[in-house]
Amino acid sequence: MAADTLRSRTKANRRRAVALVIVASIPLGVIAGLLFLYYSGWLAGIAALVAGTGLFGIIMWWAAEPAARKALGGRPADPVAQARLFNLVEGLCATVGASKPELRVRDETTLNAAVCGRSRRTATLVVTDGLLAELTRVELEGVIAQQLTRIRCHDMLPATVTVVTIGFFATLLSPPEPVTAMDRAAVSFTRYPPGLIGALEKMEAKGTEVHGGSRGTAQLWFADPGGTREPLTSIKDRIEALREL
Repeated sequence: MAADTLRSRTKANRRRAVALVIVASIPLGVIAGLLFLYYSGWLAGIAALVAGTGLFGIIMWWAAEPAARKALGGRPADPVAQARLFNLVEGLCATVGASKPELRVRDETTLNAAVCGRSRRTATLVVTDGLLAELTRVELEGVIAQQLTRIRCHDMLPATVTVVTIGFFATLLSPPEPVTAMDRAAVSFTRYPPGLIGALEKMEAKGTEVHGGSRGTAQLWFADPGGTREPLTSIKDRIEALREL
């Protein structure tokens, strides 16, 4: 994926995150406005509407990252036990142009990964034990490259913000390009499509569901974590798209 396309996607993701916060905070601002309207009149009601919307928006913005990190869970990755993960992340950060995220490992036998955060500097990358155990180095490299590309493009920003809305406004998360675009970007950095294809094939065979998967956190994950109302792009479609490269 060209650098200008990545920049365009980054700007689009920032706009979507801001729009999501505004849309989610307006109903709360309206409630505050109606209460002040009833007790104090029109001027107080309008002032409460504007101030309430802004205040709730600020609270959502700052609360989103810790809420998303808590929802993803996991334990801090061990530099010794997960040395391969640390080595891949450090090498790929320089290649992709992303800051090194906090690394966490989730106790799940299924294969999946997720990123969250409001900025590149505060991003968190979570992988499951199953992902680390089942994937070869080149397969894991493909998944990590895709997740780091999402961090670079701020793909995790609107997905992080939607956690505090419990997915009610998830329709605003329709990305400027499908998830297959992030897959293509990842293999443009690794220069080895079979690696990511192999990872996706193992995910399809062994499953990607994680405990507590929900609509509110679905967009944070590399593949469908389960518990969502609308299916994400299927793994099969992603594999076919990569095979066309």
